[in-house]
Amino acid sequence: MQSSGVTVFDLETTGLSPSYGDRITEIGAIKLCGNKLCGVFQTLVNPERNIPEKIVEITGITNEMVADKPTISQVLPLFVDFIGDDILVAHNAKFDTSFLRYELKECGINKNFDTYCTLLNSRKEVKTSANFKLSTLKNHFNLKPMGAMHRALSDAYVTAQLYLKLTKNWGTDTMSQFEKEIELITSSMASDDLFIIDPKIK
Repeated sequence: MQSSGVTVFDLETTGLSPSYGDRITEIGAIKLCGNKLCGVFQTLVNPERNIPEKIVEITGITNEMVADKPTISQVLPLFVDFIGDDILVAHNAKFDTSFLRYELKECGINKNFDTYCTLLNSRKEVKTSANFKLSTLKNHFNLKPMGAMHRALSDAYVTAQLYLKLTKNWGTDTMSQFEKEIELITSSMASDDLFIIDPKIK
């Protein structure tokens, strides 16, 4: 799988199901070139509906934070271009891809993709973890977050590390290299703005 391009992504949403009116509030993605971090996609998304208080408590994303942000119809074409032909990696990929597929259909974008689920593969490969939540696996493998968990880019960053662990592409210097790469990239990021670094764009 590592021979193919990989985009590791995470979504924050207003709830559990797009079929019941829930919508995306944040997209965070890490593009991997081998075992190196080479691209970042980050944006808040205006879901055009109210974010429930219980979701605000979990994610810290408020209605005020997304009020002036782009809608999914504005964001999705950019994200699809960022993904390209990559395999999509996510923790509990069934959840994240259900929202992605729903919005692709709503926006009239024809896009197929292969997926790799770090949750399902952790259940197969990890024998000693108390459970398979991303936060538990982060602690189990001593992976590094990037800011608070339950924010899309931070969770994608942890998932990218977990993916490399599960696919045996994690070297002794991978973490220090990751930290240097993310520090270089995020030093130019404006908080909560649409931000893209794409290796295809020169």
